[in-house]
Amino acid sequence: MFQRFLSVLALLGAFAACAPAGTGQGDTRQDIARDYRLAGVNFSALADLTISEENSIYPQADIVWHGDAPGDRIAQIAAMFQEAAARNIVATRAGDRPVALDITLVRFHGVTRRAEFSTGGVHHIVFDLTVRDADVGTVIEPKRRVVANLEAWGGNINAQLDAQGATQKVRVTDFLTSVLADQLR
Repeated sequence: MFQRFLSVLALLGAFAACAPAGTGQGDTRQDIARDYRLAGVNFSALADLTISEENSIYPQADIVWHGDAPGDRIAQIAAMFQEAAARNIVATRAGDRPVALDITLVRFHGVTRRAEFSTGGVHHIVFDLTVRDADVGTVIEPKRRVVANLEAWGGNINAQLDAQGATQKVRVTDFLTSVLADQLR
């Protein structure tokens, strides 16, 4: 019984460690009128990001992504950002000012398969965003830090979502679509 109690305490401690400082926070956006028409996105990642393929509850790395087969994790994340941007290009077609987004990945801490099928967690995504005039390249909105967190369901709920086609990759791409849309409003 005491062993079970200690196990529960350890698990609660792991959950507390999963909650990143500044959850849901980022730099303050300028209070300006935005009538943007998204024309493109330039994606990059900080050069010194660490990547983990460890299948533990909470690997210590800047990039943890297990929503695709093993491979170039930064390229996989870039593809999700590109898809999210493409969806917003369609959604912002009526805007008057063509803009390009410069996105620099700072952290992309998804959940591992172990966490996905047990405890769940949080997809913690941090990137720097600069809004530029798509025609001349001048900065319209200077670089700001965007922090976005998406709850990652675990256990039976995750299994049900996966069975319905709402995989981790689908959910994160949909989430990135809404995050970028919010930044363009």
